[in-house]
Amino acid sequence: MERRVASHTEEEELNQRRRLLNLARKGDPKAINRLFELYQVRVYSGELLSKGKIPKWPSAHKPLEKAHRKPHKTGARQRASLARVRRRDRSLRQASRAAARKTRRRTNR
Repeated sequence: MERRVASHTEEEELNQRRRLLNLARKGDPKAINRLFELYQVRVYSGELLSKGKIPKWPSAHKPLEKAHRKPHKTGARQRASLARVRRRDRSLRQASRAAARKTRRRTNR
């Protein structure tokens, strides 16, 4: 089933894309570059695939390597602030647990 084209310019673009894909499939480097410029599409020819020169899973960016980072040093102020936040969170959790216990006791009676 063929798609209906809305205008002549769209039809021309589809024809240009087909031509570029056919040339790229045959290994034309200009067509491959043009496809990448226009549509951000990479085309690998049969010889590249057979030689195994392409990545197993192409990715847009490389993830950061955490092993090369220096360990983060926290100062005394930061440690004290973190301790205060942890104590506050702990007390809030305890208060919410106590409230939950009270409501459970009321509903069980």
